[in-house]
Amino acid sequence: MSSMLGCTEMVAKGEEKRRRIVLAATSLFSRYGFKRTSIDLLAAEAGVAKPTVYAYFADKEAIFRAVVESVTDELLAAADLASQSSAPIEERLAAMLSAKFTRYWELVHASPHARELMDSQGELGAELVQRSDRAFLKLLMSVLEDTKELDLKRAGMTVPATAHLFLRAASGANYDATSVAMHRRLVSEIVRVLVAGLRKG
Repeated sequence: MSSMLGCTEMVAKGEEKRRRIVLAATSLFSRYGFKRTSIDLLAAEAGVAKPTVYAYFADKEAIFRAVVESVTDELLAAADLASQSSAPIEERLAAMLSAKFTRYWELVHASPHARELMDSQGELGAELVQRSDRAFLKLLMSVLEDTKELDLKRAGMTVPATAHLFLRAASGANYDATSVAMHRRLVSEIVRVLVAGLRKG
């Protein structure tokens, strides 16, 4: 029994170290970009030895993929939580879309290394982002399908078309946002206007 408990504690400590490395990498990639973030810097930020980093990840590319996976999982979890709210549909949709687009803007577009991060993401984490996008679209469509507050048929829209419309519109908040608060406000305004046009008369 004691050996099983010891094994469980070791696994938990291992997971905690891996989590610390991924969190440190998330911060450093945003601050310094992919190229300028070294394993030495990452180990120092995470508070672990350099060999410990290599015990969990083969190279910096593997760490970047882990960061992309962690971020996309975080976005989906926040969107899923927002989707279960009992708030009016415009508030639920705004919260879901902010969970995706505002958080992404905060991590990538607000970074001075946005272009490099987006290029690296395309090269190293494209399949993870695509998988997350598909899951988010499915969640968004389920909310639109279940709501009784909108009349999509009257507007000549289908559920998939409406979901894509919200995604394209919300992504436009990146255009002139200069802060997280402003980005979130822009997403809310976009959703409010779209919902007004789709609401049951």
